[in-house]
Amino acid sequence: MKRYLAAVIGLTLLLSNFVSPVANAGLNAEIDTTNPRVVPVYGSSIEAPPNSGDQASFSGFLYSSRIVFSAAHSEYFLDSQNNKVNFGSKYHFIGKPNSIAGDYSGLVRVEKKFISKTYRYDGAALGDFVVYVLEKDLIQAPPVKLLTPELETLIRESKTPIKMHGYGEYQDRCQEGEKLPCSYKYKKTNLPRTLTTILRTLEEAENIVGYKRPQLVDSLIMNNGKTGFGCGGDSGGSVTTTYKGELIYLSTTPNGMNGYACGASGDHDGKGGINYASAVYMHMDVIKEAEDYVAAALAREAAVKAEAKPTPSPTKAAPLPSKKPVICVKGKTTKKVATLKCIKK
Repeated sequence: MKRYLAAVIGLTLLLSNFVSPVANAGLNAEIDTTNPRVVPVYGSSIEAPPNSGDQASFSGFLYSSRIVFSAAHSEYFLDSQNNKVNFGSKYHFIGKPNSIAGDYSGLVRVEKKFISKTYRYDGAALGDFVVYVLEKDLIQAPPVKLLTPELETLIRESKTPIKMHGYGEYQDRCQEGEKLPCSYKYKKTNLPRTLTTILRTLEEAENIVGYKRPQLVDSLIMNNGKTGFGCGGDSGGSVTTTYKGELIYLSTTPNGMNGYACGASGDHDGKGGINYASAVYMHMDVIKEAEDYVAAALAREAAVKAEAKPTPSPTKAAPLPSKKPVICVKGKTTKKVATLKCIKK
């Protein structure tokens, strides 16, 4: 049961029962549209874009004009043999960055998915990453700089603030006197919201909560106090930072364990739990596959345009200007000659 729940976890916890994954902003998070690449993701049972409703299914991050990063658990859970089992919508569409949830203008369909080859369950949902390729450009957007192991060390040691962005729940589920886990009240945002924290070492986080989680040794670790780093239901938003004036993508919004998650957690440790995410540099293989797929698509599109371009008509040589005769006058006698000047004799 725990293996199944880990695959459909929200932002910071293992849910006690299955709910359709939705993107999430975090407890008391404020609306923040300063991240130019946060996008809503919509599911549909038919190939046509959705035409009703006002909520995103989950979140994503626009890496480049037609490549979006998100979380694998938004569509796939892991069975007892770590096989990926799809439970998501048949089709997905991406909304414009920072658009209001339910604003379907400019939606673009997901054409291809590249799922992390390391997505698995080992006491935690690890390698939780997916790359979506769109059928056309969402907007014109150059690739964003991606986290490297070297940058990770610099960002963590300098305590540079990192931000989690996403659409979804942001208010406490619990009424006064209600015991955890509290009932789902569908309080989601219509614009992306953000929480801010810093990267930590696993040892630092373990010292805060008082227990060990060795399976997270290769994960990005973050912690945001007693309430944790967000709420139940997130899928695929972004963790980013601005380092030396440049936007850097670190990972999808973190998974977690033993957090509060807006009151949805049944195993809250009272200290905020451990939030963890799979660093983007662990997934350069599938990102490369997606980039190659886009490059091939662009080449095909260019070839089709070239074939459709009309062939210009052969250029006809312009006729040479005719030479008008020159009239030479000598006394009362005139004579027309074809030369350009009169010749004295």
